[in-house]
Amino acid sequence: MSASVSARGPVATYAHRGSSGMAPENTAAAFERAIAEGADCIETDVQLSADGELVIIHDVTLPRTTDARLAFADRAPWNVHDFTLAELRKLDAGGWYDDDFTGQHILTFDELLDLLGDRVGLNLELKSPAANPGLAHTVAARLRRRRDRPRPLIVGSFDEQALRDFHAQLPDVPVALIAYDVPASGKLTDLAEWVFSVNPDIRRLRAEDVARVIEAGMAVVPWTADSPELWRWAIDAGAEGMITNYPYALTTMLHGRDPLPGAVGVVVQDVVPHSPGDEPQWAGEHVVLRNVSGQPVDVSGWYLRSQSSERIAVGDGYVIPAGGLLRVWTGPGTDGPTSYHNGRTTAVWNGTKGDSAGLHRADGAIADLYAYVV
Repeated sequence: MSASVSARGPVATYAHRGSSGMAPENTAAAFERAIAEGADCIETDVQLSADGELVIIHDVTLPRTTDARLAFADRAPWNVHDFTLAELRKLDAGGWYDDDFTGQHILTFDELLDLLGDRVGLNLELKSPAANPGLAHTVAARLRRRRDRPRPLIVGSFDEQALRDFHAQLPDVPVALIAYDVPASGKLTDLAEWVFSVNPDIRRLRAEDVARVIEAGMAVVPWTADSPELWRWAIDAGAEGMITNYPYALTTMLHGRDPLPGAVGVVVQDVVPHSPGDEPQWAGEHVVLRNVSGQPVDVSGWYLRSQSSERIAVGDGYVIPAGGLLRVWTGPGTDGPTSYHNGRTTAVWNGTKGDSAGLHRADGAIADLYAYVV
């Protein structure tokens, strides 16, 4: 367990879909990296294939994190539950993230359990039960047959009924209610009779909400926290754990060390997302990088990742002078000494709720972590 403590005890690191800031989400590569980075728990998602197999994937559709559009061009909208396990196994689930991860595949639940073993805990989300009828029952039945469960094991969902269905079948397994907002105090009192933790959106979380959950007798484990500032705030508020794309940085900070050992003086000063209704939607969207060091820094080959793992190049050949800045634009435009354009025609940064930006050096090391709330 991690070394820092909240009001309730040691603070745990939950690796969001694995170490998804460093490897493609919900793949063996991301899970193995999270374990190596010292995560206490793997947070991941489970759904059902067309033939009833439990598979590990977040989105209810396949295109964002696989090559389904190419492999099955005539199967739009590529719903996970419309594909058999055999078909899902044909998909590449890593190349979208980086060519180095080409060949990663969608795991089954059993493959995940085998991979984790007793090395790390598991926080399993029952994903979109409405699109996956029978999901809670199937997961409970599979876990009942498996005696080699990860420890700790927690099962969560946004869907309270699905969570109740699961809890009725396996009452010995702690459950977590995932939410955007912390429920009203009266509701918390009812939930505390059978729910272990509330996992709220950190972008909408207030310190008084954390206090209400703790007073009701449950833990608070917010998602998705991706900056040292948010981590420190959540610890001070009393969070018992945090779900993050960057488990190494969080675990390092919890043990009293520098969470950003790859920092060389260039930081994310601001993220300017698109505003809803902007046309074109990428208009105005950019990230401001500032060199706060006393010497020039070559940022050739550097890149940014959003919370959903979209990659934005910083641009080759750019050297930011001491005190200078570079604006990294999402859309097309004319490059200049202090501006680089990615040429994309869709927005990347979340302009309705907030987002996080991981700044990576060319060697992949994390140079800065930044988060904002809209």
